[in-house]
Amino acid sequence: MANALLDPMTQLLNSPAKRRGLAVGIVLLASVATFGSLIYWNSTPDYQVLFSNLSQEDAGEMVAKLKEKKIPFELSPGGTSILVPKEKVYDVRLALTAEGLPKGGGVGFEVFDRTSLGTTDFVQKLNYQRAMQGELSRTIKQIKEVEQARVHIVTPKESLFVEEQKKPTASVFLKTRAGMSLSASQVEGIVHLVASAIEGLDPSHITVVDTSGRILSKRNDSSLIGQMTTNQLDYQRNLEEGYKRKIQGMLEEMLGLNKAIARVSADIDFQQVDITEERFDPNGVVRSEQKNSERSSNNSGVRVPE
Repeated sequence: MANALLDPMTQLLNSPAKRRGLAVGIVLLASVATFGSLIYWNSTPDYQVLFSNLSQEDAGEMVAKLKEKKIPFELSPGGTSILVPKEKVYDVRLALTAEGLPKGGGVGFEVFDRTSLGTTDFVQKLNYQRAMQGELSRTIKQIKEVEQARVHIVTPKESLFVEEQKKPTASVFLKTRAGMSLSASQVEGIVHLVASAIEGLDPSHITVVDTSGRILSKRNDSSLIGQMTTNQLDYQRNLEEGYKRKIQGMLEEMLGLNKAIARVSADIDFQQVDITEERFDPNGVVRSEQKNSERSSNNSGVRVPE
């Protein structure tokens, strides 16, 4: 029974004309499949990055705006980057920028655009502080080495007595981009930027730290016992950054770019001992010698040198 079915098929395949027809059919099917794939890939839009390194707040607001405008988009796995079709990148970017997006992860002075008439003085002051923190964070993020920045301001209550009035303080939290670091002059610039924006804030009352918890800002009380001087802090920071770059470079050569993070904490002994020593060699040769002698006479009282 099986042979009866296979014999006609074998004869059909053994026929030269049929084989040519079968080959032509296979070629046609492959051509149709290839053509269909090309049409599919050409019809699929090419997505490019609209904004990257977004905070959750900015990403959420942007997604809502894109849905409202019915613009197709894609989110990166981490949700920090938004992609749109290539031909719409610049138009969408300009439209969102005109609406104040991205905000940089914090509210700015636009908070006063929604202020109601019944807002109390306390809420106004609180909103002003939030707005100042947000604006300073946005400004600091403009530095190319800075990926994220947060500013916290502490404004003490006003006192009736000038002597009891406390000074405001501020802290700046920074996250630098991979493989980058801030120089001492850049950190000092950030300190003076914050101090200049807040009334009564002294630069010595500003602390700048990074994601490793290291204090980057200089201290004026470095002469205290247990505190390192500014030069020692700079030396330690430069030493750590130098070793960090070397280690991270070696790791990225093995693991790939941006797939390794290196951190270095240097413990340096800056203790110094001053020793003053005078040595006399008993066997040394006399370089020069000078002798003076005097003779005196009791009669004349005049001394005659020899």
